[in-house]
Amino acid sequence: MRTIRNIIDKMFGVASSGPTKVEQPLIDPPERSEYHQLPGSLQWSPGPRVPVDKTTWQTCENCGRSIPTESDWMVVEVGGIEETGTVTYVCPFCSHCHVGTPLWNEDTRKQETCHECGTKLDTGYQCPNCSFPRGWMRVDCPFCSNRQPVFAPHWVDGCDCFGLECVRCESVFSSLCIC
Repeated sequence: MRTIRNIIDKMFGVASSGPTKVEQPLIDPPERSEYHQLPGSLQWSPGPRVPVDKTTWQTCENCGRSIPTESDWMVVEVGGIEETGTVTYVCPFCSHCHVGTPLWNEDTRKQETCHECGTKLDTGYQCPNCSFPRGWMRVDCPFCSNRQPVFAPHWVDGCDCFGLECVRCESVFSSLCIC
């Protein structure tokens, strides 16, 4: 038992009589330049680029370019989640908005104004002014600064949790949940 305690004390810089002063941190904090400003937070660098899987992208019905989309889903009576077979997207090239199956959940119901243009939302799923679907907003890619639309339903609570597949640098970025 004493050996385990000694190992733990050495690992965490704690002596049996209490905490000790640690001269050098085990991990250097990242430089400010390694952080990325997101809509509601500052997050540490996402690390090396991961290429997107363009085989999952679909064609925009307006401009014909290949773009990332969000698969629609719904909560079924059994308490599970089921894909509907439709997709929703806002084209990052022509801004065409397409809604397959509206996702009415707690977050989308709470959204009162459009994240794109600030128009007050009525009972419809899309903004009456710019047609942006509920839960969608534009963010900057932390790799190349390309601004493009993403599905970020938690933004109504100030949480910038989203997944970005950048159409310019073709990298994947996942913004962590800060709730």
